[in-house]
Amino acid sequence: MTTFVMSALRLTYRKHTFKAVFYSTQPERANERNLGKIVNVAIIGAPNSGKSTLINKVTERKICAASNKVHTTTKLVRAMCFYNDTQIVFLDTPGVVTEREQKKYNLPESMIKACHKSLRCADVVGVVHDVSNKYTKDYLHSDVINMLNFIAETPSFLIINKIDKFKSKAQLLTTISSLTNGFIAGNPIPGSGKSKSKDKGEKKPEKGYSKFSDVFLISALNGDGVQDIKNYLVSNAKTANFQYSPSQWTDQRPESLIEEAVRAKFLDFLAQEIPYKLNVQLEYYEEIEEQEKILCSVAVECPNERLVRLIAGAGGGRLQQIKTHIRNDLVDLFKKTVVLSLSLKIKSKNEAAIVN
Repeated sequence: MTTFVMSALRLTYRKHTFKAVFYSTQPERANERNLGKIVNVAIIGAPNSGKSTLINKVTERKICAASNKVHTTTKLVRAMCFYNDTQIVFLDTPGVVTEREQKKYNLPESMIKACHKSLRCADVVGVVHDVSNKYTKDYLHSDVINMLNFIAETPSFLIINKIDKFKSKAQLLTTISSLTNGFIAGNPIPGSGKSKSKDKGEKKPEKGYSKFSDVFLISALNGDGVQDIKNYLVSNAKTANFQYSPSQWTDQRPESLIEEAVRAKFLDFLAQEIPYKLNVQLEYYEEIEEQEKILCSVAVECPNERLVRLIAGAGGGRLQQIKTHIRNDLVDLFKKTVVLSLSLKIKSKNEAAIVN
């Protein structure tokens, strides 16, 4: 393919009532087994590389929880959309996580297995890489490389994200060459110094992966370059029976989506490891269909009273700010009016300490 070569050389980028048909832990299969084009896409990468943000931008809904901290996604989430008569099924996975990180951030043990599960279900694998991180921009995470080697026969493509923050466009080609070991679709990248002939010298540890079929330069947050990825996925779709109804856009229940949205926003607003100590619980959920409205009440359990005061802020101002951002995200997710009640509780007590 030539998409990568053109982009690289130019160093540019382009700018309690609910319907089971919409939500379920195991989405309802399409009633009419009509043939169509389908592609299952596993999105993997290091923590906080922009995987969930990319999926949300493609599906045009904030289905996958995203924040500015690592390990926002803690389980495998499917997000679906239709584009050009093609059903695109994304498998959003947690960032690669070690046992040490799992204990440090109080993460579920299932996170370690989620990536491998998504790889087994995928027709194509997208690797999201944060090029704005000056410490890791020139090499892929070793666990990501190991996963790619595990599914070497499955088509894969590299998504270089946060390109708008990359300070040195002149070094971009060097970075891409490092991440791909100098090869795209089996061909050496011009100017990389690589050739198809095997080097008989001592083999050095590889920083990247040599079997990417294509490379895309994007800014998932701004949406730049995302359309190229959608077109690429459509070109990789296969003819098959639709897996899900066209009205479905996730395999998660609304209750779970609300809890994850709340958790993600607390990760955004609170410093260091504080948000990882909180427990989010949905206490009430109701969907009023005739009014296109969702009513929900969420309690956030804190370890102690000192943390409750810290999170609430002076006069409850910070909690109100968090609540506003959560409600906006939920409106973007459900495309309906959302009435949200948010409270803070102390773990050892049943009553709410602060309600907003």
